[in-house]
Amino acid sequence: MKIRTLVLQALIASLLPLSVSAQKKATIDWYGFVAAQSFMDSRRNMAGAEGFLSLYPAPQDKNSSGTDENDYSSESWYGTMARFGVNIKGPEIFGAASRARAEIEFSGHSQTENHVLYRHAFIALDWEDETLLLGQTWHPMNDLFPSTVSIALGSPFNALNRSPQFRGEKYFGKENQHKLIIATIFQAMNTSVGPDATNPGKTIKSNSFQRNSGMPMIYAGADFTFGALKIGAGAEYQRIVPFIDSNDNNKKYYLNGFSGMLQAQYNQEKLSVKAKALVGQNMSHLGICSGYGLAAGTDREYVPLTAATSWAQVQYGDALKWGVFGGYMKNLGASKDIVAVYLNCADDIDQMWRIAPSVSYTVGNMNLACEYELTTVAYGKLKDNGTVTDTHDVMNHRVLLSVMYSF
Repeated sequence: MKIRTLVLQALIASLLPLSVSAQKKATIDWYGFVAAQSFMDSRRNMAGAEGFLSLYPAPQDKNSSGTDENDYSSESWYGTMARFGVNIKGPEIFGAASRARAEIEFSGHSQTENHVLYRHAFIALDWEDETLLLGQTWHPMNDLFPSTVSIALGSPFNALNRSPQFRGEKYFGKENQHKLIIATIFQAMNTSVGPDATNPGKTIKSNSFQRNSGMPMIYAGADFTFGALKIGAGAEYQRIVPFIDSNDNNKKYYLNGFSGMLQAQYNQEKLSVKAKALVGQNMSHLGICSGYGLAAGTDREYVPLTAATSWAQVQYGDALKWGVFGGYMKNLGASKDIVAVYLNCADDIDQMWRIAPSVSYTVGNMNLACEYELTTVAYGKLKDNGTVTDTHDVMNHRVLLSVMYSF
């Protein structure tokens, strides 16, 4: 009980704006899971979370003897993670039902890296047909995601982003089944990429690119529900500052970007169908293979690279569930020729696709699952406009085994 109390205190530390008297009236519900996973790759794979957040196969890297140094298999026969969260319901505030959530996740075994992930921490007020949310949670373009065995949740074909935001939702319809969403979003751990100020030839990830612009990202969208069918659309505008010239009175060089999304899901008894498509500029903060470049022959004019990505998943079953996930991404390049490129992935990717069938069985609180993942990337030669030509395919086969106990 002492350990549980200490963890609870750490989780709700960010929720101190609730008064002491309100906290005494609040109800707290724990949730989470403990999981163990193992995987096998046929090739060196680009991934996070010590390999468990699978992204895409590494490119060919041939040495003087012609051997591809990335063409080798690997296995991880251990991998544990644990997620702990609390849903808090409090008294009425300003005529609205009050609630909050705090959630953290532990993963990996490294002694040198920090693998504690602060996933959610937000406060919400719910009126009859309106909701106001303040804090960190899923980016609105990430509200719908596939139910994969992999913790990547469809990334890099699906947006994978949790960000601090100030978000309003307006419900309408006979049963408040439709909603409008408007949000201002700030970058924290999922950030844009750009040049390193001390080494401009190096690409780094930093939330300073968005912070220095002086404005948040702006999102507007809508979801419509018709029985078992739900469809939605949304758009985001972002402005970042890739470079500040300290030799010219700290002059800022800006980059604008727009992204759009369409999504749909259908749930009927044992059948679940989900799909999403995104087209946008500089979507590196969403985990999509994207970024921008420095326009040729200009004085620090930055132009965004455009990418299109889509995914779909079909699942059927109850305790025993079968499913298949498919994803596709295409690099559409820039509107002008570029002389430098800043990406959150390799700069010579033309397109990539993935197919991932899975099967799972749930008994009580335990879920046993197996997923096969085939990911193929078309690498080639980077052209002046940011597109890629003369491509060749590189693929990785992954088999993932998972045991999860949820509570």
